[in-house]
Amino acid sequence: MIIPRLLTALLLAAGLLFSLPATPAHANVFNDMYKGLEQFSELPGQMSELKDSYQQTVNELEQTKSQLEDYRNENVTLQEKNQQLTKMLDELRDERTARERYIRRLKITALTGLGLVVGYFILIRVIRFSMRSRSGRRDQWR
Repeated sequence: MIIPRLLTALLLAAGLLFSLPATPAHANVFNDMYKGLEQFSELPGQMSELKDSYQQTVNELEQTKSQLEDYRNENVTLQEKNQQLTKMLDELRDERTARERYIRRLKITALTGLGLVVGYFILIRVIRFSMRSRSGRRDQWR
């Protein structure tokens, strides 16, 4: 009696399964597995591209570091040259100021000498004139 009931239940269950709408079959399982294997097989190529890209980035970084160091060295050199040029400009400015002072002293000395010479001649003329006028007065007394 258990067997016919079991058999009936099985037949009923099978009937229900066949009467229900069928779910779409997943025939893509093999296709998905193939795509997965295909992607997995492409991983070494992608890894090699990533390694190449990484190496290129590292090379560019090293190149940039090298250029940066070159720029820093050039900047230090330019700063030293700038300091030298500033020092030289200060020295030239000091020399120019000293030369201008010297020329001004020469002018003052020359003008003073010229003034003394002119003053000497004027003084001599005044003294002669005063001596003549005194001697002329003496002659008048005689």
